[in-house]
Amino acid sequence: MQSHLTCNVEQFSQRIKMRDNVDEPREVEHFANFAAIKDARAAATSLEALGYAATVTRRMLFRGTLRVAKIATVDVETADRMVEEVFAVVAAHHGDYDGWGAPVIQG
Repeated sequence: MQSHLTCNVEQFSQRIKMRDNVDEPREVEHFANFAAIKDARAAATSLEALGYAATVTRRMLFRGTLRVAKIATVDVETADRMVEEVFAVVAAHHGDYDGWGAPVIQG
């Protein structure tokens, strides 16, 4: 988890250099991989209860990829809070959190 939080600070710095308006809400996507698609679906249900839109995609026969999204800002505090929230749910369902992304909004 700590490496993801460190990446938030780095991403924030890069966004400032690109003149991203980090306080402007936009769709923020988070990704995770699961060895069992049933675990991906269970994590999706838990994250939907927290206000995320979730999509589970089958990989190979039993594996699954989870994409969740929520409208939010991308300042460090919000990014940290979202990463902690999604990471915890993914870990509780035996998944591997893969990070997040969001469009740059200049302004």
